[in-house]
Amino acid sequence: MTSSPPDARTKLVIAALTIAAFAIGLDTFVIIGALDVISRDLGISTGAVGWIISIYALCYAVFAPLNAWMFKAMSRRNVQILSVSIFIIGNLICAVAPNFLILAAGRVISAYGAAMFTPAATALTAELLPPTRKGFALSLIFGGMTVSQVAGVPATSWIAGAIGWRFAFGFVVIAGLLALMIFAPMMSGIPAKMPERGKPTSKEFSKIIYGILSVTLFVVVSEFIVYSYVSVFITGFLLAGVPLLSAALFAYGFGAVTGNAACGVLTDRFGPYKVLIAAIGAQLILLVGLVAFGHHGALTVLIAFLWGNVSYMYLVPIQHRLLGLAGDRSKLVLAMNSSTTFAGIAIGAFLGGILVEISGVTSLAVASILIGLIGVGLAVAFMRDEAPAEAANAA
Repeated sequence: MTSSPPDARTKLVIAALTIAAFAIGLDTFVIIGALDVISRDLGISTGAVGWIISIYALCYAVFAPLNAWMFKAMSRRNVQILSVSIFIIGNLICAVAPNFLILAAGRVISAYGAAMFTPAATALTAELLPPTRKGFALSLIFGGMTVSQVAGVPATSWIAGAIGWRFAFGFVVIAGLLALMIFAPMMSGIPAKMPERGKPTSKEFSKIIYGILSVTLFVVVSEFIVYSYVSVFITGFLLAGVPLLSAALFAYGFGAVTGNAACGVLTDRFGPYKVLIAAIGAQLILLVGLVAFGHHGALTVLIAFLWGNVSYMYLVPIQHRLLGLAGDRSKLVLAMNSSTTFAGIAIGAFLGGILVEISGVTSLAVASILIGLIGVGLAVAFMRDEAPAEAANAA
């Protein structure tokens, strides 16, 4: 990769990838804002709807590395177009699903498309910008996903409550179609294959990379034990009839955008380790605060905003570190990290459902803290010594 500034076409490609990431992000979290409404309409428990989040996440976890292997010979343009098309089809099925099983099947299909898109788009974006802006490049793809939190998740939550959860999935379909229309023409000038960048040593790959993946797993589980059930413990109204849940989700999403924008710059400046430790520590405190003050109006919204600022900050430092180690296996390693992320979402949503049913929402905060502290310990062990690997990779 050269260090020259990106040209106008490259900037357009990156912008198109970011828009597609918005649609994928909207698809990922649409269930969360509509969880209670789906539960009532289909006559199933809140915990069962939460398991649909787990189904999606587990399928993503399986499909991400599988797709990276299956489609390694396909051009990157075709991979991106096919992936977005598949996830649109999956969401169409969800929009017309008459029961739990059909809804789950639609989520499996949409997970397949999302698992194909995100690792490939992340690796491509990191390749298109200079190495000194790797953190910024990674933050762009996650920026598309966090913008979906601001504009999309509150919108789908409102749509689900006002006119039905099926229309929330229809909103996702429209976003996907718009992304595909903008995105497909922009990819024609991109080389079909990623340039070779060398291979990691066996020791690096087996020890450090798997250790970093374990950091991802525990941090994500810690977050999604709480996040998957925000509609259960954030209750009441803010003011003038505005539901507190919608306001809190909007504040969370807006905070995620500002935090993600800062994270790329901070990672490039201070390194992945310092940013990651600060983000995890702040998130644990704020998750407990959100559970404790989930019906306190403006205070709830403020905590949600602050949490949003740090909630995605673990993604960029971890992937920055992985790219520094992976060499020409970057697409596979990022797919493994995506797989681990969604395994964490599935485990978090599943465990959270059990805890809500058995012990109530207070237990969510306790579990989040305990699991998150394990993630901190793993981060100290595997993220701290990044300089030698980064220097060797740059050479």
